[in-house]
Amino acid sequence: MDIYKLMLLAEEEENNPMDGMFSGAQHIVGIVLIITGLLIIYIAVKIAKGYRFLPAAGSETIIEEDNYVEGEAKAVSKQTTTLPDYGSGAKELTEWEISYTVNDEEFTQVIPDDGYETGDTIKIKYDPKKPSDFYLVTDDAPSKEGGYDDSDDTANSRRNGFIFGLLGVIVMLGGIALALL
Repeated sequence: MDIYKLMLLAEEEENNPMDGMFSGAQHIVGIVLIITGLLIIYIAVKIAKGYRFLPAAGSETIIEEDNYVEGEAKAVSKQTTTLPDYGSGAKELTEWEISYTVNDEEFTQVIPDDGYETGDTIKIKYDPKKPSDFYLVTDDAPSKEGGYDDSDDTANSRRNGFIFGLLGVIVMLGGIALALL
């Protein structure tokens, strides 16, 4: 008998497809979703314009003006360090000590092994103001004429911004649906 009375009461109430969802707080949740959707769309526009939230992620430092002076260093000695690896035994780390002279002052540095032999000549560039600062010169460095092609980054930014904006619109529409019902 009690179940019959409950069924009659349920039929008399206004039929709302969202009854029971969020326990009557659907308008508040809808407003929160609308605001969240607007924020997502704002971030999507920034991403589409090329803004990076982690600027160093996925990019290399490009030196615009190189004041370093070219020089040559000699591979002096090979240093091997045994590192313990508790899973598969020991691993070896091989490095080379190189030596170069600037203004009759000798500098020694340690670099990673790249197949060098004792006495090999290694091209370097060093800072004339502070000769201990140096870097190795590689042949595969990009030329300044070619530069860096950022057209792929621009296309990715636009695509990611569009996808993020679409997500924002979907969230906002869900919020509007909740707020109006």
